[in-house]
Amino acid sequence: MKLPEGILRQFVFLCVMEEPISQLVPHVCPSCGGHLETDESRKHMICRSCGNTYDYDYFAEDNLLKAADKALAHKDFSAAKDMYTFMLDKEPSNLKALKGLLLANNNVVRSYDITRKIKDGTFSIAAFDLEKYRSSLDSEAKGFFEKTDKVLSLYKEYIPLKKALKKLEDEAGDTEPEYIGAGNGIFYYASGETLKKTVLISSIVLVGLLIFVLVFGTTGFASTGFISFLIVVMIAIAIVIFAALLEMLSKKKGKKLSEDPEANKLRSRIEETKGEMDRVINDINDVLKELK
Repeated sequence: MKLPEGILRQFVFLCVMEEPISQLVPHVCPSCGGHLETDESRKHMICRSCGNTYDYDYFAEDNLLKAADKALAHKDFSAAKDMYTFMLDKEPSNLKALKGLLLANNNVVRSYDITRKIKDGTFSIAAFDLEKYRSSLDSEAKGFFEKTDKVLSLYKEYIPLKKALKKLEDEAGDTEPEYIGAGNGIFYYASGETLKKTVLISSIVLVGLLIFVLVFGTTGFASTGFISFLIVVMIAIAIVIFAALLEMLSKKKGKKLSEDPEANKLRSRIEETKGEMDRVINDINDVLKELK
């Protein structure tokens, strides 16, 4: 009977080739992830989903590692994790299996994707938990754990920096200097968003008035005095738009800097914190490159 998909991938091949056939437990199919059943009469295993058959020796160590790598490449992290774990339970110092399990635990295919998870806040320290394989390790495997420990150490350094940056940016947002113009008149703009709205609304009004003047002014439906008044209004609106655009350009180029020393110090601390975060991320990338 075919088991529901999702449960199929949780089966593990618990016994090695030399064990009696009756002790063999169904494993996942390396081709489709389906349920493998033991056919004792023909001495092989068959997948009920895709029909592929495998000799028992297919699940020798090298072949099982290839199957695990294939599952990882296809982002079947659950099946890959099962196979890597099975191999490591037999051979804790298998470096390829250790690397594969580390990636599968993190739900990534490439090591540098771990850095991306650290930066976007989806990284979990638990995904690096391979402690049970530290015992009886050869020198190469010990080097592997030294590198993973280094990544975790750098990660713990990165988190406080990220929190500090968030706090500094919040402070900077609260103390952003306002444009100091003619008091609270029409040339006073509290924020870039206000500037955008000013330009948009003023432009719509200006176009509307221009159309009105062109249509009714040339046909004589409006008096000359009224048309002159509208032209004066249009000139005033054009001045407002021009002033707002100049201020937006000033903000974009970063020319409008506060003369407040405390605000300048805050900006400096933000840049320093970003630099420290970049340094930590680069160090993490360097360690992860050594794990490839």
